[in-house]
Amino acid sequence: MSARSREGLERGLRDLGLRCAVEAWDALAVAVPELGERGFENPETRQRAIALARTHGFSHLAVELRDGESEPPARATLSGD
Repeated sequence: MSARSREGLERGLRDLGLRCAVEAWDALAVAVPELGERGFENPETRQRAIALARTHGFSHLAVELRDGESEPPARATLSGD
């Protein structure tokens, strides 16, 4: 397995035509599409994105679903209690 590269995966997804940012959560990469991005709806594109994630050291790729034209709300932080 190669070293994980969030930046490399993000560049690769953009090269596929997918406008998104990538968050890394250990072996999980989360693609956060820009508003209006619809490329992940194509099954062939999704398969290519998953393969690309694996070549950049991730075991899984998730896509954050967005519900329209607004930015997602700020994430809540869990206390360590």
